[in-house]
Amino acid sequence: MLKVKDVRKRLGSRRILESVSLSCAAGEIGVILGENGAGKSTLLRIVAGLIEPDAGEVTIHGASLRNGGRKAREQLGYVPDATQMLPDLLVEEFVSLVRALKQLPSQTYSDLELRWRDRFGLTPVWGQRFSTLSFGQRKRACTVAALAGDPWLLVLDEPSNGLDPAGIELMVELIAERKARGEATLLVSNDTAFVNEVGGNRYRLASGRLGEPAHAPGVEPVAAGPA
Repeated sequence: MLKVKDVRKRLGSRRILESVSLSCAAGEIGVILGENGAGKSTLLRIVAGLIEPDAGEVTIHGASLRNGGRKAREQLGYVPDATQMLPDLLVEEFVSLVRALKQLPSQTYSDLELRWRDRFGLTPVWGQRFSTLSFGQRKRACTVAALAGDPWLLVLDEPSNGLDPAGIELMVELIAERKARGEATLLVSNDTAFVNEVGGNRYRLASGRLGEPAHAPGVEPVAAGPA
């Protein structure tokens, strides 16, 4: 289980997150909603272990992300909204770099990774540089890289952003497959149609606080009151 407990974060003089708590169990999908600047991406970066909270803790299956948290990091994959990282790397080199950071064999891909590389249409561009790809292609490449090691938790920042309709449908299918396998997904999205397709538990982040989860598949997201 993913557990986020009493997480606080200040950026400069502004309090971004105030005692934020949530959990995500096996097969669950957590969707974080909120206005631009509410702190949604900051929360995802904390869950992904990219930045440290000022207070509180994030654990995956009881392993903490604090101070490197290697055991916890091995169980997660993260796809940011911005995808123009290391533009001179080939797609293959970028995926190999992610695998190396996870201490995985550089050329030994799982069946799942190979299947999604093909389904996302990356095989023809595997030897191209990131700088030559469209935004949507980079988003697909980052998603495949995040699947390295078949992580239990997948963290997605605006996963439908920049994707064409076929790519969005593939993203929905990926999340549904993970749910069926008992894996967890935590995502941020302001795409109402995408959120309604994905389903799951919806949380609204406002004024640094996270509302209670609401589950209402197939209808407009429900805004919960402050915790």
